[in-house]
Amino acid sequence: MAEFEINAELAKDVGEQLAEGKTKRVLAIPSSPRLCLMQSKDVITAGNAARQNELEGKAAVSTATTCRIFGFLKNAGLPVAFERRAAANSFVAVRCDMIPIEWVTRRVATGSFLRRNPGIKEGYRFTPPKMETFFKDDANDDPQWSREQVTACGFAVKGRVVSVKDYDEMAKMTVVVFEMLERAWASMDCALIDMKIEFGYDPEGKIVLADVIDSDSWRLWPKGDKRLMKDKQVYRDMANITSEGLQGVLKNFQWIADQLEQ
Repeated sequence: MAEFEINAELAKDVGEQLAEGKTKRVLAIPSSPRLCLMQSKDVITAGNAARQNELEGKAAVSTATTCRIFGFLKNAGLPVAFERRAAANSFVAVRCDMIPIEWVTRRVATGSFLRRNPGIKEGYRFTPPKMETFFKDDANDDPQWSREQVTACGFAVKGRVVSVKDYDEMAKMTVVVFEMLERAWASMDCALIDMKIEFGYDPEGKIVLADVIDSDSWRLWPKGDKRLMKDKQVYRDMANITSEGLQGVLKNFQWIADQLEQ
């Protein structure tokens, strides 16, 4: 994957804050109203921020990961909001109206899937990959929504109702993204176990892959071995948070970013 040139001038061209999440901010770009600046924070969270810690260096590693992944998908012809990297901790993207649904694709049953589906053993493989949708609602722990719930409730994003056609387009793209990245990771002897992505409507009303894809977004098991996992699950599983443990998580995230250079 090609690396991206950092544009310091773009990083300085910022206006009002448009939105803020647990691990990032979205800022306006006054000279380009169609665009925004996605700025990562040195913060790591789990359980809808029930666990949260400062982690110096995470913003830069997360930005590098996101830029490399979105660049890879963009070069393959997928519609993405990502435009270019701006600074060590930020990138420029098309300004989107975000659709508040998390799209999760799973190849292997693990984590929350096992808790929601008792009787299924960890390691069960889904063929084709299993896709699930969750409504973004931290207060209610992001409840799972079916296709019928998403399309029948009539919820709107800036006046546009998410239609059956919209749902099916996002569902198809979700699986395509997963399978492309699964093959890419497999070429490095690393198994993509599951991942989540988000979409938005761009200024022309087109559905594009948006937000970020970083090491908060997936589970990765080198050689397919859960014991070697490099993803945020390491942080979730910590009984006690220590500075050494956090540095180990950051080292794992850096390993992922370094692998993506290939």
